Amino acid sequence: MKNVKIRFATTLSILMILGAITNTFAQKAEVEKKLVEYGISSDNMFNSFGGENSNYTCNAKFTETTTDKTTESLASFDPRKSQGSQWALESVNGSSPSKKELKNFDKAHNANQDNDKIEPDDNSWEIVKDDEHFLVIGLRYNESSLPHKYKFLAQCKAEMYIDKEAKRLYKLRFYNEGELKIKIFKVVKLDMTVEFMPDVENKTYLIKDETIVYDAKLLGQIVEIKEYYEFYDYKKVK
Repeated sequence: MKNVKIRFATTLSILMILGAITNTFAQKAEVEKKLVEYGISSDNMFNSFGGENSNYTCNAKFTETTTDKTTESLASFDPRKSQGSQWALESVNGSSPSKKELKNFDKAHNANQDNDKIEPDDNSWEIVKDDEHFLVIGLRYNESSLPHKYKFLAQCKAEMYIDKEAKRLYKLRFYNEGELKIKIFKVVKLDMTVEFMPDVENKTYLIKDETIVYDAKLLGQIVEIKEYYEFYDYKKVK
């Protein structure tokens, strides 16, 4: 009788696992079917963050604003350079960067990556909203595929906005569900938006800008920090 119970429990567990797997594939298939309706493939949507597209060079302006200071940095990206030196910091507030600024920039932007392409978690796909203007898809990203600078996004929910009239990917939005760490800060609230622009000729999307606004704990106080990254002058090289 004991063996019968064990076999029954094992069979039930297998059926539950198979059911969960089937539901996961069904959710993803439903989302991908919706994307096809608007001429969009998931394959060309998850290339990179921060302008790091392996087929394009680009220039960038990074602006960080706190309650008492604004820092503006200019940089360039070239995928033809060796990994670890593809990003170059050109200036900080109009002056040549210091050794410390170069070191911090390299740590944030030039850390070696294990993956060339970021990947969403297959278990996370869902249709959040489908109205006359936007199809909104909920998902999460695998931490192992995220660049060092963006590892914190694995702790956030993501929403992908598809402009139904224009039939294109419009933006990605991220928000946290609990406290997380960005740089040296403990962050209690985060809202990040990545806006895209299509490269119609090459059938892909390029990042137009990224906006990150977060409330961080600093010396017992809550401080709002805003980071705005603008990417421009894209040129295809591969």
